[in-house]
Amino acid sequence: MDSKKLLYITIGVTFLLKSLLAYGIPLTGDEAYFYTWGTFLDFGYYDHPPMVGWLLAVILKFSSSEYALRLPPLIFPYVIGAAIYILLQSQNKNLASWTVILFLVSPLNMANILVTTDTPLMLFVSLSSACFYHGLHKNKPLYLIAAGVFLGGAFLSKYFSAVLVIAYVVYVLIYQRNRWGIRALSIMAICAMPFGLLNVYYNYTHGWSNIMFNVYNRNQDMGALKPLYFLSYLGQLLLLLTPVVIYYLLRDSKTAMRITGSDHLRQYYSVLFIVPIGIFAILSFTKPIGLHWPLAFLPFLFILTFFHFSEVTFQKSTLLVAVFTFTFNILLSYILISPPAQIAQSRIYQQSLFYIKPQAMANILKPYSKDYIFATESYSKSAVLYYYTQEYVSVFGKGSYHARHDDMYTDFRNFNGKNIVIFRTKPADKALYTPYFQEVTIEEIKLDGISFYLVEGKDFKYDVYREQILRPIKNKFYDIPEWLPMSKNYFIDKYFVL
Repeated sequence: MDSKKLLYITIGVTFLLKSLLAYGIPLTGDEAYFYTWGTFLDFGYYDHPPMVGWLLAVILKFSSSEYALRLPPLIFPYVIGAAIYILLQSQNKNLASWTVILFLVSPLNMANILVTTDTPLMLFVSLSSACFYHGLHKNKPLYLIAAGVFLGGAFLSKYFSAVLVIAYVVYVLIYQRNRWGIRALSIMAICAMPFGLLNVYYNYTHGWSNIMFNVYNRNQDMGALKPLYFLSYLGQLLLLLTPVVIYYLLRDSKTAMRITGSDHLRQYYSVLFIVPIGIFAILSFTKPIGLHWPLAFLPFLFILTFFHFSEVTFQKSTLLVAVFTFTFNILLSYILISPPAQIAQSRIYQQSLFYIKPQAMANILKPYSKDYIFATESYSKSAVLYYYTQEYVSVFGKGSYHARHDDMYTDFRNFNGKNIVIFRTKPADKALYTPYFQEVTIEEIKLDGISFYLVEGKDFKYDVYREQILRPIKNKFYDIPEWLPMSKNYFIDKYFVL
């Protein structure tokens, strides 16, 4: 079959299969958290810049369904695929089509159905890299301006965009160490700067929340050398890129195609892939690297296959990768939408029941809506219940560094004397709650044979909660370094400034 025809078929089949998963899987904890961002529109949020919240806010103007909220990860990979094709088509249209086909059937696309901060990051990183290449090598300042704007979009998606900047600098220092290379970097940086300044202003007026989360609070365990983290990181890369693609790349590494005028493009994307992956590899010796960390930079490896794979190699690798990913997605759809009895009765499935049947969890809470304020002790569970009850669910107790975004929305001063119901998936110790209420009762509710618990607290005591819960939170999570200038702090100003 003609590769261009096969490309169109691949686009249709992969989009359909991804859509089935996106339609059938309940919203995950992180997705519900970002849904919260979309409903509380702002120019920044506690732990990350605002781009995914802005995207969801636009979608929420039209629909709040799980499928609608997942349109960005369903659509963006095809935009990236189009950018890859445009980059490569002038070299060889046939192989350009095969490169995009391999990318689309890979786990990097087929497993990409959840909306996260990495969703816009991957798009903007890919678009910025393509524009910077054209601007740098074709002497077109308009492309450099676009590269800067897309880099700004990447920065407002996630701070990992800084790794792309490092890769740009490394490439220029190695291959374009001249006046034009420095000028190109400067034009791009100037165009990206307003986006960075917006984020700095947000942090200045919000207690440097992004800095506290990403630099201090989440890295308190860093330092010890842990080689197992590195092995886990390698395993994740192997899963996302597939052993098939890695094998053929290594096998043909010494026989890269020499297409006239393609050396710059191959060198460019080699640097843009190796630098980020190398930085994460170094970090992985002391810190666990999440599966999502390298996602935005992995499309660059598929661009490199263009220079190493023949058409026959593309056909073989694409078939093997497609069989793996399609089989995995079909099985996952079957298990999640209609789980067999053996799986439904397994311990892992039962422990995950909260996230598998979130609407049922929300229905447990709804009868309490008139007389109680809803809460959980987990930011993830609170976000999920907020989406499925359509009533805001606060985070009760100290929580973790992940739960601090709720500090922006919840004002426990307004809860004084009111009733609060706390949803738990584990048994509750009544003594832990009695200091904060006049009366506490615990109700056990069973769903599919699994117990869930409601802690019903009446007449909330704000003053006690402030000293025993909020003050330790202030000391642990809001110990802002003195060298950071600050105009406002949403948490300290609310609870500890008279």
